Amino acid sequence: MNPGIGMPEIAVLLLLALIVVGPAELPKMMRTIGRFVNQARSMAKDFQRSFDEMGRESELADLRKEIENLKSANPVGEISEELRKAKEDLRHAEAVGSKEKAVKPAAKPVADLVPDDGNTIAPPREKPKPAQPIKTGAPEDE
Repeated sequence: MNPGIGMPEIAVLLLLALIVVGPAELPKMMRTIGRFVNQARSMAKDFQRSFDEMGRESELADLRKEIENLKSANPVGEISEELRKAKEDLRHAEAVGSKEKAVKPAAKPVADLVPDDGNTIAPPREKPKPAQPIKTGAPEDE
């Protein structure tokens, strides 16, 4: 029960209610008090539910915003947009090139395009020259 109200206090309140109201009206009064308490509890539950619902709606709105931010920061979308633009530029250049029949620039050799990092196949090189003996400066015995 409520703090500060024990069995002796409740007994005193019931005795006073019995004296003031009378034994015939006491059950009606207790029923009325019970209905009032029940209505107060249901109103409190409705109030709590409305606050919980508002909290859930605000959380959902925050989640929606976060999802939209993640979608807008998607690198796949950016890459696909860049590829689409490049494809359109290529089609445009091909259309203009076929009309003008422009001269294509000379292609660079493959060796210039691919760096030699040890993982690629290098073009053949000249045979190394044979090693020359090193002269030390001391006279040699013949």
